[in-house]
Amino acid sequence: MRHKKPPVRTYLANQRRGAHGFSLIELLIAMTLLLVLTALAVPNYLAALARANEASAASSVRAIITAENLYRNTFGSFTTLPNLGAEYLTDNLLGTGQKSGYRFDASPGAGTMSGFDFRIQATPQLSIGPSATGARHYYGDQSAVVRFSIIGAADSSSPPI
Repeated sequence: MRHKKPPVRTYLANQRRGAHGFSLIELLIAMTLLLVLTALAVPNYLAALARANEASAASSVRAIITAENLYRNTFGSFTTLPNLGAEYLTDNLLGTGQKSGYRFDASPGAGTMSGFDFRIQATPQLSIGPSATGARHYYGDQSAVVRFSIIGAADSSSPPI
């Protein structure tokens, strides 16, 4: 009877058989790579989020201008933002005065022009720091021109979008 020879084991085969998991150096390198990628991605994400909030705010000012004109054509005068929401001329969030990290204030004119003009202010809730919701302030009125300012509150003399 012939005996089988035991399989020849090489040094590498023995090394692989004894290795279980990753070494500490390999784990530290992987963690360092993840931290570097995160450090690059997070600021870009926050900047993109602020730009998206600004675009949403400008669009919301346009929507409020349209809603104010529709309200005036229906009821004969301009109104406040809560009234626009109550008449379903704006969405629920915009009717409360807050949307996409911005605060909105729409009010009709006062004095002799009461009800015949209006103005809209859109202000970022947090305009500085890494978690800023936006840097631009927006303004709109019965002229239907949306204006912006980066240095403070926008008004009728600010540049148009």
